[in-house]
Amino acid sequence: MYWPLTPREHEVALTMIRHAHPSPDDQDRATFTDPQREAWDQPAPITPQQRVTWESNLAEVVVTNPCECGSCPSIGMRPVTRVDDESRDDTGGQGDFANRVILDATVDGCMLLLFIDDDSPSYLELAPTDDEVFTEFPPPERILF
Repeated sequence: MYWPLTPREHEVALTMIRHAHPSPDDQDRATFTDPQREAWDQPAPITPQQRVTWESNLAEVVVTNPCECGSCPSIGMRPVTRVDDESRDDTGGQGDFANRVILDATVDGCMLLLFIDDDSPSYLELAPTDDEVFTEFPPPERILF
């Protein structure tokens, strides 16, 4: 079963595509241990063309896997042409993608991530950092980059 993104989900994903940067960044790297630093591959800078492609592909995704944790509104997404493709990851985990970019932001004290797999948004995650429960994504104007 699948359905279209809500207007809020679409607005948040679009805002992330237009403004967020890859994770981890140099600030995160400063907190890494020596072995983590040695193993870290710095993310490539995001090009304007990538953002245009991702924005275009956002129009083709549908919600396929809502998080059922009870404390967040996170959603898994797949292109409508691949909703039945079980090898396509829509949970932010492993999958059949060749290239993954994770865009990072914060909102209301929560971590906000957008996973882009092979140029298509695949998982929009709002991870609360405390016991607060979120039933929907906060408005895009509150997102911090």
